[in-house]
Amino acid sequence: MNKIETIKKKIERIEELLAEIKSELEALSKEGEAKPKKQRQAEEVIPSDDELRLEYDRLYQDFIASSSRAVEEFIKGKSKTYLKAFCRANNLPVDTTKVSKAGIVDIVLQWMAQRKAITQKAT
Repeated sequence: MNKIETIKKKIERIEELLAEIKSELEALSKEGEAKPKKQRQAEEVIPSDDELRLEYDRLYQDFIASSSRAVEEFIKGKSKTYLKAFCRANNLPVDTTKVSKAGIVDIVLQWMAQRKAITQKAT
């Protein structure tokens, strides 16, 4: 009888452990449901390289005409994938995966200022 009793006690411990595991799983699943699930964003349509170059030229004209504000607003309003394609199309040496949007703004403004200084007529 002694062996039977020890086996029954082991089964009871296993059942207790299973009940505890089930309750932990339920708690975790409730936590998972409570968090809002991120919805996948629709794939962004990236314009062609020619359109991206035209966009850069328009931004450069805005930069010359007024200030850097238009460039800053443009970059902050675009996604990282768009900016990656934009920089690639315009041969801007920016790794958009490693640089923040503020950093991208600084680099693009620097390149535009250099372009402005180079193309300015000598007096």
